[in-house]
Formats: sequence, C-alpha cells, structure tokens
Amino acid sequence: MHLAVYQATDAAAIVHTHSPFVVALSAVLDVLPAVHYAMAGLGGLVRVAPYARFGTQELASGAVSALAGRTAVILRNHGALTYGATLGQAYDRARTLEWLARVYWYACQAGTPATLDGDALAEVSAATRALRYGERDH
Repeated sequence: MHLAVYQATDAAAIVHTHSPFVVALSAVLDVLPAVHYAMAGLGGLVRVAPYARFGTQELASGAVSALAGRTAVILRNHGALTYGATLGQAYDRARTLEWLARVYWYACQAGTPATLDGDALAEVSAATRALRYGERDH
C-alpha cells in the first residue's frame, strides 16, 4: 500500500496509523464530514476506502483511489494513511485526521453536526495560500 501511494502521488513521507476514533468511524462512514475548516489542510472531505485485507493489492488500489485529490484516506475497519512533503507534515496530517474524527464523534453525541461544504473548504484553502499561513519563511 505504501509503495502504491508513493508511486501514485508526490508523497515524500507516509504515516499509517490505527488511531481509535478514525478506526471507529471507518466502520460507519463513507466519508468523514468537515466539522472544522482544518479539513481543508487534508485536501477536502476524507474518503473511506473499501475494506480489503492488509498487504493486498486491493487495499493499495482502494487507498490510492480514495486519495485522489487528498493527502489523507481512511481505510475501512483498519486505520488511516496520510502523506506529505516531509515526515513532519505527514505526521501532522495524521494527528489532524484523528482530531477531526474525535471532534466529529463528540459532535454526533451532542446532536446532528453542522458541517462545511466544498465551497467553504475551497475558500479556506485559498485564504491559506494567499496569507501563506503556516509557512516558515515568508
């Protein structure tokens, strides 16, 4: 799976986790809704790839397909994979994904979460680029 992601993307580093909130939600969601604008940093709504056993070409293909246009994917009944230009960036994305999953879980306990749509996430991405938000030397 990792090799397939390296081949299909511009990933320089990959982080693969089995974090608890992501795994729990992987069993019930087809996509993680955007409960916070931090989702824009992952490329948009995070898709859940179909279940396939670890170590299989089916898992690799499903992960790559669900990653299209994204830097994070949730693997059904398994975990998550994020990638980035550096190991630090891939790790930060994995932490963000688990945080978003936890926030969504808690919001569902309180009611029906209000979520952001693709236009709102695109606006966040554009503002981030325009402000060079998060860049070290600008």
